[in-house]
Amino acid sequence: MDVQPVSALKATMPAVLRRLHEQRRPLLIVSKGRPEAVLQDVASYESTQDAIALLKMMLQSERSVAAGRGSSTKDVLARLRARVRSQAATTP
Repeated sequence: MDVQPVSALKATMPAVLRRLHEQRRPLLIVSKGRPEAVLQDVASYESTQDAIALLKMMLQSERSVAAGRGSSTKDVLARLRARVRSQAATTP
């Protein structure tokens, strides 16, 4: 992660944005030596948000299965395979 003081950011914003887009590395913004914010290109941000959403869905699914409110991946795949076999057997 790159680091840049907020005072330098003001003067170099076009170059900073270009670098963010090209390198796809987040930029840590510091003020008086302390971290204040992280600047990230949109594509990387969206990718991160998608990954977080997927992880949340996986966790929710695991909790549902553990509580007996869902099916395991193994059970779902077995049912799907059975359905495909059934459809293949009835197709001329």
